[in-house]
Amino acid sequence: MAEEIKRRCVIICASPYSQPDFIRESIDVNDYVICADGGFDTALKAGVKPDIVIGDFDSKKKESDVNIKSIVLPVEKDDTDGIYCVRYAMSEGFEEFLILGATGGRADHMYANLSLLKFIYKKNGYGILEDKFTYIMYTEEKLIISSEKGKTVSVLPFGCESAEVTLKGFKYKADRLVMDSVFPIGISNVAVSDDAEVCVHSGGVIVIVNKSINL
Repeated sequence: MAEEIKRRCVIICASPYSQPDFIRESIDVNDYVICADGGFDTALKAGVKPDIVIGDFDSKKKESDVNIKSIVLPVEKDDTDGIYCVRYAMSEGFEEFLILGATGGRADHMYANLSLLKFIYKKNGYGILEDKFTYIMYTEEKLIISSEKGKTVSVLPFGCESAEVTLKGFKYKADRLVMDSVFPIGISNVAVSDDAEVCVHSGGVIVIVNKSINL
């Protein structure tokens, strides 16, 4: 089992735009840190020593470096390295996840990383994907966005044809609005309350919060 004091699992992915300074500042001493394959190189740049490195090492050839525990996966497999990292962490008792180094770079990799949020949710966990400029969540129920008044927030259907959504505390309110996945009506809203509320009645959404104040 994971050490009792370590309540959150941080997964570091291998985006070429990984922002090492931001990653270093985002990790707490009590976090359990997993590097997904080439995310180990990102961790080294950030001065972060992971608890374990997991991957097929197709993008990194240093799995034996610095005596870090590692799990070597086959190159040909159904799970992505990120999915395997989440499965491993959940088997160790973790339910809360912060995913870093997962935006930018290849579009297919970024989409797969966004899908991690839904995977975590479906396994009864809670995940945030974050970089220096945004943080992203997934929900199929009620989500309160606290202390983000003035921030740009986009609410978009994800992994479904449409989502029925109520929005409170936003510039553009909605009452059981059906958002179709082919028409991104939920993009670039603005939180006008310190407790803006997204309530999903059907389907699922990603919620993308821009950390800069909307001008």
